Amino acid sequence: MESTNTDLPVPLSDAARQAVARICAQIAEELPAASYEVVRRIRAEIPDYAFVPVEEHRQFVLLQGRMLLAGIAEQSPPGDEQIEYARELGRRRAEQGLPIELMLGAYHIAFREAWNLILRKAAADHPEHVGDLAYLVTLIWTWIRDLTGNASDAYGEEIRRAQVTRATLAHRLFAALTADPFQLEQAATLAQALGYQPDGEFQALCLPAEDWPDDRTEKLRQQLTALPGELHCATAGTRLLVLGQRHDPDTVAAAATAISPEPGVAVGVGLLRPGLTGAVDSVTDATQALSQTGDQRHVVRFADAWLAAGLGGQATRLAPLFTKAAATARTDSHLAEAVAAFADNGLSVAAAARALHLHPNSLAYRLNRWSELTGFDPRSGDGLVASLVALRLYPTT
Repeated sequence: MESTNTDLPVPLSDAARQAVARICAQIAEELPAASYEVVRRIRAEIPDYAFVPVEEHRQFVLLQGRMLLAGIAEQSPPGDEQIEYARELGRRRAEQGLPIELMLGAYHIAFREAWNLILRKAAADHPEHVGDLAYLVTLIWTWIRDLTGNASDAYGEEIRRAQVTRATLAHRLFAALTADPFQLEQAATLAQALGYQPDGEFQALCLPAEDWPDDRTEKLRQQLTALPGELHCATAGTRLLVLGQRHDPDTVAAAATAISPEPGVAVGVGLLRPGLTGAVDSVTDATQALSQTGDQRHVVRFADAWLAAGLGGQATRLAPLFTKAAATARTDSHLAEAVAAFADNGLSVAAAARALHLHPNSLAYRLNRWSELTGFDPRSGDGLVASLVALRLYPTT
């Protein structure tokens, strides 16, 4: 956006112009001290400006005030220097993560305070020209429009540039994490560039990439920037990976669900693990947990499904060990239910029987029958583990 001369103010008389110029010169001399009050008012009305360093904020206000007063004194709209300054401010506020509406609000407060300074000075020292100030409203509006418009444009450009940069860095980071061998040095550099603490704790979430085309992934990326913690996502092969620090995985899953056009989303959640080597393991956790979602759109945590998730990749190789158990679970599902209930109820026959609404003798018979048909005695440690592996790796439904 460039400055425009189509809204120039109605020309003032020579006497009025000279009076306005004197008023602006007097205020300019007082501006270093007045800038502290303007900054205080902005921060009082917009508390989020506390994230902007005070002295940096004051210097912006001071320079902006001097430019505005010079423009009013000369009866001229913003020039190239003032426009570029506004664009620099927009880029800076975008880098600092300040919402654009707050930046624009600060602009209006600063202009309001500058106008009040002019009115007070005119009333005190040049009361005969107070009425002439009405002719300056159009000029003031031109300054507000041109500066805020250019600041907004630059803000948006910086946000888009930063988004592209973050997406590229995240893609490179996940490529380094999933490379064989793992590229530790490159991953550490990329992690720091994205705001992660390489020695901190990482947790990965994994979603099926086929459910996340580019436009939907970009929406998720924007949502992640608004959530607490450090969160980035990128596609890696058939997976959409999200890597987080100091975050809540349930909130991430909820954000993904809100974006998805289907009810629910398939998400695998890895363990929280320390360091970048831990991040690699968490990615593996999340990938294996995702495999346990099947055709269902729900969240599976590796912490809850580690047995089937961890051995899932070995199901074909281990199949000969569990042929009888898998076949028995398919043909005699009531036996499999008895084994699962026994495991889920503290290895208590009585408690398992109550859960299945059976007599304890019936439950005990089913456990014995399972042992006879499969060779795995669920009352022994190894037999129970083997039975549960069979039920988890080779589900009948």
